[in-house]
Amino acid sequence: MPKFDMGAAWDDTMVLLRSHSALTGAIAAVFLFLPTLAVSWFGPMPIEPAEGATFDQIMAAFRANAEQAVPYQLLIALVSAVGGVGILRLWLARTGTSVGDAIVFALKMVPTMIAIQIIMGVAIGLVGVALLMPGIAAGASAIGVLLVGIGLLLFLGLCAYLWGRVSVTSPAVADQTLYNPLAALQESWRLTRDNGWRIFLFSFLVFIVIMIFSMVLALIAYAAVGNGEGIGRIVSGLIEAGVAVVSGLVMLALSAAVYRQLAVRGVGDTFS
Repeated sequence: MPKFDMGAAWDDTMVLLRSHSALTGAIAAVFLFLPTLAVSWFGPMPIEPAEGATFDQIMAAFRANAEQAVPYQLLIALVSAVGGVGILRLWLARTGTSVGDAIVFALKMVPTMIAIQIIMGVAIGLVGVALLMPGIAAGASAIGVLLVGIGLLLFLGLCAYLWGRVSVTSPAVADQTLYNPLAALQESWRLTRDNGWRIFLFSFLVFIVIMIFSMVLALIAYAAVGNGEGIGRIVSGLIEAGVAVVSGLVMLALSAAVYRQLAVRGVGDTFS
């Protein structure tokens, strides 16, 4: 396989972000911005531990926040996946595609995208259990702590590698109309062969920049209006939704650029 070129991928990412901007912007507004904004404004407020709370009380508040956030985050993920596949369809189509056609296509691919996430989640969960179980079984001894640490490092490394290897699964689904989730994962695995770590590094660096940008905006908003009810929640919701659109579009364009670079095309089968 040819070596992945980060510079060329970034240039193509910028090209994709500029192409069909009005159409992709409309889809992003509906499927990325509005769901995030609705949950931020009308979803449950985070539970904050009382001042001077013990560690157990802090962890209890953390668990409660996670439990109440899961249904909303799953809904946002599902809606965002539909919008993401629709946007990828617009970018990767070699013939004219309307917004309506792209959305209809994305809706048809919902079962496939859900199946891909389930397969990946189960696989990562099983591997994580296998890597951490020896340390857990060893108990709280020094050997047990060491084994847990080693298992955790191996698990994080595996997740990073898998991030690179399955990074073009969604573009492959959108471009090749792959209804079979295993076929989509296999195609991503084939295209990213010998480039998994380079793709991960490229994606991770962009992700870190986005995270820093979003944290700076959140801190500025918190310092200005707080994060409580009223104006604070309105402003923080707008910022969160705006970051969701920007980060979502950038990461989608990045994955599409990686796919376009690595996909092996036959004569006359090229991207526009």
